[in-house]
Amino acid sequence: MRDIGVRIRRYRLARYAPAGSRLRGKLRWILAIGFLWLIWAAVLSEHSFYRTWRLDHENTHARAELERLRAEVERLDGQSRDPKSSRREAERRLRERDGMAKPGEIIYMIQPRGADTLAR
Repeated sequence: MRDIGVRIRRYRLARYAPAGSRLRGKLRWILAIGFLWLIWAAVLSEHSFYRTWRLDHENTHARAELERLRAEVERLDGQSRDPKSSRREAERRLRERDGMAKPGEIIYMIQPRGADTLAR
């Protein structure tokens, strides 16, 4: 008859297993669950770390664009309130659109031709 210790080692019964094996089994489960939670929190969830980082990045760009647009609005507002600037802008529009000329100035207006009738 064989030794009983050999049979116990062969079957690895849980009640005869070393005391640390239960702790290792629980630790494996805790690590597996922790790893799955980390993947979910980092990538898959609606409020994941990646999505939060992307939203922060977009927010930074939007704030920079907002500051640029505010500066442009202030510049245009100041320009519209300046009488000299308004006069120069009105004169430029009249010269370009309506062909207004200064005294002694000759303006040649070239009209775009319609469809060429000989090319048919």
